[in-house]
Amino acid sequence: MTKNITLSLDESILRVAKKMAFDQNVSLSQWVVQLISRMVHKKSSFQLAKKRACELLSHGFDLGGVPLARGQIYER
Repeated sequence: MTKNITLSLDESILRVAKKMAFDQNVSLSQWVVQLISRMVHKKSSFQLAKKRACELLSHGFDLGGVPLARGQIYER
């Protein structure tokens, strides 16, 4: 289901936005919908990637080998 919204923009910004929509061969309304959709998708994708990364980091990584003893760490 779609909903109509009302936006208030400065005339100079509106003029540029109309030109950008025209350059992409879409109406201003379609251009705004595409812009908002991309931003929402980008934010959702980032949040998902962040969640996956945090899950990976919480489990840690097996780097192989045996942990060093405290004395071995400071040997030169």
